[in-house]
Amino acid sequence: MTATLDTAVGAAAQPRPGADAFGHRLVPPGDPLEGQTFDAIYEQRIKPELIKRERDRKGAIQTFFAVLLGGAALVFVENLLAPAITGHSGATVDIRLVLATMTLAAVLGWLPVAAVARNAKVAVITALCEPLGVAYSVKPADGPAFDTFLSLHLLPRPDDKAFQDLFTGRRGEVDFALCEATLHRGSGKSRTLVFQGQLFRLASPRRRASTTVVLRNSGWLNRFECPKGLSSVGLEDPVFNKSFCVFGSDQVEAREILTPSFMQRLNELEAGYRGGHIRCAFEADELLIALESPDRFEIGGMFSTLVERSRVEGIARNIEQVFKLIDEFGAA
Repeated sequence: MTATLDTAVGAAAQPRPGADAFGHRLVPPGDPLEGQTFDAIYEQRIKPELIKRERDRKGAIQTFFAVLLGGAALVFVENLLAPAITGHSGATVDIRLVLATMTLAAVLGWLPVAAVARNAKVAVITALCEPLGVAYSVKPADGPAFDTFLSLHLLPRPDDKAFQDLFTGRRGEVDFALCEATLHRGSGKSRTLVFQGQLFRLASPRRRASTTVVLRNSGWLNRFECPKGLSSVGLEDPVFNKSFCVFGSDQVEAREILTPSFMQRLNELEAGYRGGHIRCAFEADELLIALESPDRFEIGGMFSTLVERSRVEGIARNIEQVFKLIDEFGAA
């Protein structure tokens, strides 16, 4: 790494001011995700990588359209052979076969494009995370504390699961891990999506003697039952009770945790992530949060040049929101 980049990254060690509201400045000046530090990382590490990936993207797009053209040619041949195969002079190929042929061509043709997008995304996120001391894995085998999420009814039990974009590290006194999860139930035509969003695990030195679970009182979450060993916690706020269901092993500690300001921060987190159905749990030294939301940390569309700073800035803002979440909830 060059001296210029080392100097810029070193600025991240300056003292941090207080956190701002979600949607405003998410990381203070001097952090590697903004200002001169970000400029140095982008120009010296990310932009050269994107230029190289741009050549790969153009080749992959050409391959994609060539495969589509091959699929169209195959459909044309199928139509020529249809009369001989069926014995009817005016016969044409079944539309279902046409759709199947073109779908297969599109899927096969897109594989190289998807590979370029994945490689570009990994290169960008790795370059942004290294100065922060954050480890990144694009396809983890499992989600952080996933069994605990299930046992506390923060997530429905799936028949199949997939995880991506795992970030792990430490910020201040808080160890954190987060990833995106996609959970399904059933198979074939009965296969349904039951969760898509982010899973967060924050671990701090503070330990609690009890377990407290907060579930969103909305939609399919109403089907969740009280986690084993816990009981319903009644709070005095009628507005809160309309939105959330609370279960805990210690009524007093649950009420101490779930202050109006904490619940307001949960609502702000939902809005900041453009998500919904947020739920969380406090157990021992851990805070677990599950939030339904769209895919994040993506490089963007592949039909335009990769060498666009805005693509990288979008991913950087996603990472900044992670740090904002840790700053907001790490000491909760």
